[in-house]
Amino acid sequence: MNELRNIAVRIVTKHINNWDPEYLFADGAPDDEYESEIAKIVEAVLKSKDEIEVAEAIQDTFGYFFGRDYDFEDCYSIAKNVWKELYG
Repeated sequence: MNELRNIAVRIVTKHINNWDPEYLFADGAPDDEYESEIAKIVEAVLKSKDEIEVAEAIQDTFGYFFGRDYDFEDCYSIAKNVWKELYG
């Protein structure tokens, strides 16, 4: 499970950082800016039964940390890519 977790961390980090929903990297934020959010999302990825649950976790996590609503379709797009890359 540790190996799967490490792979999930790399995959989720790549997709969340590429998405950069708060546009923090454009302002010079460090590469680990979303580390707390990514940790919560990785836990969800490892426990979820499908990409819809992952999308909900992404939406909920970012909503909690940044106090605003995130479009489900945006979150689902990220979740689908993460799920496909991790589980095929």
